[in-house]
Amino acid sequence: MGAPGPSAGAPWPSNDAKIGHAVDLRRPWIPSPGVRTAAAIHIDVDAPPSARAASMSSARSSQPGSRTHTHRKQRRWQEGEDAQTAGDERERERPARPVNHARERPRSWLSCLHPGKLLSGRSTLTATTEDNDDIAATAAEPHERPSRRELTPAEWRAYGYWARPTLGPPWTMMVHNATPPEHPRELSPAEVDAVFASLREPGGGEIFPENWVARVQHPSLPPRPDLWPTPRAHFDPLPCDVQLNPWLRHHLAGPPALHFDLRLRAEDALLNRPPQDFDDGRRLPGARMPFDIDGPNGAQPATYPGVPRLRISALAGDPQPEFWWPVTVLAHHEALPVLVRDVLDALVANFEERMGVDEVRLLSEERRLMVYRAYTRRTNLVVGGRPCPKDDGLRRVDYLGDNVCFRGLEPAPDGQGFVLFMGPPP
Repeated sequence: MGAPGPSAGAPWPSNDAKIGHAVDLRRPWIPSPGVRTAAAIHIDVDAPPSARAASMSSARSSQPGSRTHTHRKQRRWQEGEDAQTAGDERERERPARPVNHARERPRSWLSCLHPGKLLSGRSTLTATTEDNDDIAATAAEPHERPSRRELTPAEWRAYGYWARPTLGPPWTMMVHNATPPEHPRELSPAEVDAVFASLREPGGGEIFPENWVARVQHPSLPPRPDLWPTPRAHFDPLPCDVQLNPWLRHHLAGPPALHFDLRLRAEDALLNRPPQDFDDGRRLPGARMPFDIDGPNGAQPATYPGVPRLRISALAGDPQPEFWWPVTVLAHHEALPVLVRDVLDALVANFEERMGVDEVRLLSEERRLMVYRAYTRRTNLVVGGRPCPKDDGLRRVDYLGDNVCFRGLEPAPDGQGFVLFMGPPP
């Protein structure tokens, strides 16, 4: 029997959260598993969380002043999410853009479309009060479109770790950290200790993750990535100008990133692994792992930059002139971007709606027969431990026929949203 090829067993896609990557209150948050280049900071394990935070801060500030920068660089991790830190350093080291003090508009063919040009034909601007805002706006306009920055898997993963951190022993639980509290405020060290103490009964009994205060500050907790600030309420970029999360990208061939059957619940989505290729030409299908939609995977942003809404306007292969049921995915909180879970939940909610009588009448005889057969197969499924009732009625997911599995999204050609791709079960 031949040995498996080099790609056998490789995780796919690579932005999945690592099992066991938990918060350890004895040391600062580690962005990604790696080899530390400096000696670990000594922290009193028996001290309460706030005392350990003060110990870590004191240890960092006790280094000799002339070597502060050297020790800071030594303490950085060289793998995983440090790609973002390195990118920030390159941005700071980039030479500053020279300021053009002349009162002349940059010469570009776009300038001929400016209303002031069309009305007055001026090629320069005078130093008047009315022109000051126009000068600032013109100077801020780039001469050419900036190159698109491709995010690394670690950068997607970092947001999920921040939004759904897993607290290590003695708590051993995952908490919801992204949605801000109704009345946010900075907690004192004593209040931070009280938050941690309220998560579990004394003596290690029942746990209470609902007592967690979102966005509490502590060195052991993962920081919020700067790539996803609070999205603007009216920010609607063209679909071609955003990057989709790898979980949501359309795969033309082969297994998709997720095994997500729209007849089931969003919680039932699974993570696909790539097939194993052997030297003798054999190929074994890859295993499936739990996606954990409520964990760091589902809590990753759906796009970069983050958007407050995402519209799915078309269905690939749909015989109808227009998609009957377009979907607008909304973030579940105004302070957050649309997340991967928001997209999966919205798709299930949309396609579990029942079809109307008028919609069924508009179907061709062939399509109607396909829908009825899909209905029969669906009513034989067990969803969430419960059998589907035989008189459930036609739902929109039955309109998909055999193509009930999510294969990803692509920008629509008209720029008005995304195209949904579906496929049959493997």
